[in-house]
Amino acid sequence: MSERPNERRPTGLTGAAGEYYVAAELSLRCWLASVTIKNAPGTDVLARHPDSGRVLTIQTKTSSAGNKFTLGEKDERPAQGHNEWYILVGLAAAGERPSFFLVPRNVVAAFLYAAHRNWLATKSATGAPHKDSSRREIRGRTIEGYRERWDLLDLPTNEVPLLLDDDARQVIGKVGFAPDHPRLPDVVAQAD
Repeated sequence: MSERPNERRPTGLTGAAGEYYVAAELSLRCWLASVTIKNAPGTDVLARHPDSGRVLTIQTKTSSAGNKFTLGEKDERPAQGHNEWYILVGLAAAGERPSFFLVPRNVVAAFLYAAHRNWLATKSATGAPHKDSSRREIRGRTIEGYRERWDLLDLPTNEVPLLLDDDARQVIGKVGFAPDHPRLPDVVAQAD
């Protein structure tokens, strides 16, 4: 079956492709990785390293065009442990390797919380206030420091350096953290 130019892939298949790409990349790096059944809360891929016994829970988000990732309000929830990750997958053309961004859950949660509240505090192009939405977004340039950082998976997420771009750090510093969110290293929230 050949790929048809400009054919749109259904959203569910885009997400599934990202999950399987992540499991494959982990397997290439000697992790035992398995895509979970649907409805596993917050976990699309489970991975265990056979030597260290380290277990990771991974939420994947996949973009079919470029490195702009759509997330939701629930993605602002902080981690419950130091083994929760997001791996954001930017699909390329069929047959080309996607881009991977490996980001600790607490980093994603803090950025989404602050960026959304910052957006709500600004006016739209027409001067009207923005209307609240459950939709959140993160772009590859914001998390560029996490691109292909498979080595970080060996660390507990609370020991991973903060690699967000300067704009993201400033937004978090300006808005602050959600009340139940642990603080991130290298970010001093003005609201604190």
